[in-house]
Amino acid sequence: MSDEKEIKRNTNDKSRKLSTGDLFFLSFGGQAPFISLLTFGTVMISEVGRQGAFAMLVATIIVALNGLVVNRLSNRFKRGGGYYTYAHYGLTENLGTSTGWVYLAYALSYGGTLLSGGAYVTYYILQVLPFSLPPFVFNQWFIALIISGLASGLVVAGVKASAKYAMVMSSIEMIVIIALSIFFLRDSGWRFYNPISLRISPAFFEAVVFGLGIPTGYGSIAPLGYEAASKSIGKAAIIVVFYGGLLATFFFYSLGALGFTGNLVQYLLTDFGIIGALIIGFIALNDGTLGGVAYILANSRTLKAMSEDKVFPSILGKNVSGKPLYSEILISGIFITIISVLAKFIGLYGVFVVLGGLAGIFNLFIHSSADLSLVRIAAKRMKRHWQEVVVGIVATLVSIGVMLYSFASFSLTMITIFLGWIVLGFFYLEIKEMLSSSTEEG
Repeated sequence: MSDEKEIKRNTNDKSRKLSTGDLFFLSFGGQAPFISLLTFGTVMISEVGRQGAFAMLVATIIVALNGLVVNRLSNRFKRGGGYYTYAHYGLTENLGTSTGWVYLAYALSYGGTLLSGGAYVTYYILQVLPFSLPPFVFNQWFIALIISGLASGLVVAGVKASAKYAMVMSSIEMIVIIALSIFFLRDSGWRFYNPISLRISPAFFEAVVFGLGIPTGYGSIAPLGYEAASKSIGKAAIIVVFYGGLLATFFFYSLGALGFTGNLVQYLLTDFGIIGALIIGFIALNDGTLGGVAYILANSRTLKAMSEDKVFPSILGKNVSGKPLYSEILISGIFITIISVLAKFIGLYGVFVVLGGLAGIFNLFIHSSADLSLVRIAAKRMKRHWQEVVVGIVATLVSIGVMLYSFASFSLTMITIFLGWIVLGFFYLEIKEMLSSSTEEG
């Protein structure tokens, strides 16, 4: 079978719904930049202080390498499914299935991190409002339920509705982040400094891993080949990495100028009072929702592609009114249930920390798979595509190196969940194959 001919089936660009601009805003929304800066940023700054801007810059470079890989692969692979499709046709069917299996967990953990981050900021702000609210509103699981339910509702409403929502809210966030960064620099007395230091702290690479979660919104648009115009995914992926990463670097640089190392939410509330609380609460609510929308969309499209290849029941690959409605409903239900239940037992901040760490590990795994896919595909025509081979090899070495190094920084529980998920996927495929064999023999 010709890989590239197979994956270009059903690729009438005129029928696709999303433009490069739509994808950029969905991808930027997938970063949930405001929530990411408040949550991932709080962890990074508490660990490395002024080196936060440097850690963010290193994270941006790493993400940019993988973004370039996705750029090249998405131009070849017109079918939806993203990382699953890249590995399925670029490596082997089994590795493709394993990559898709891990991506499902990655999108859940990263999207769940953003949703729980938005819910956490909202919960925190509710505590300082000058008027009383019904007691049930302060249940953390209830807030998680509302925000994840809102994100799911937007997904089911349609991808164009999600894109329009992303465009409006992302534009507001860009303005707010830039304004805050300038405000912090002004408060510091315009204290400029060199953020790059050769004496890095022991927690520097852990901060880098958390930083990887900020500019990686393109991971949410990679699976949208069913709806995206030709080559638009690749263009949006590169643009959003540098825009989001450099914006975050500027934000952390301005905080470094202040010498700030505490809780960003508390700091913003202290400086801006009740008006600031209401604005931050509104943006946090919408930002967490937007991040959830992006990854519910991505997970449902990955599930659709895997179902088309009989990895999962074929009904999940069917379209209803032009979209994989059954996949969307299933993925939405999983998001709502897991985030709400976790919030009930370990609190929203605990959900953020656990899922954020898992997202970092899963992120490096799926990108390592994509990097190897590009190397194998480009190597078939080495003379014409030697640059892609080099990019793929460098990106692979960096991703695997950071993943192995970061293992020492994460708890045994997180690593056990990561490895356990991979083993669970192996058993699922083995049991499925045995059942298929039994049916054929019968």
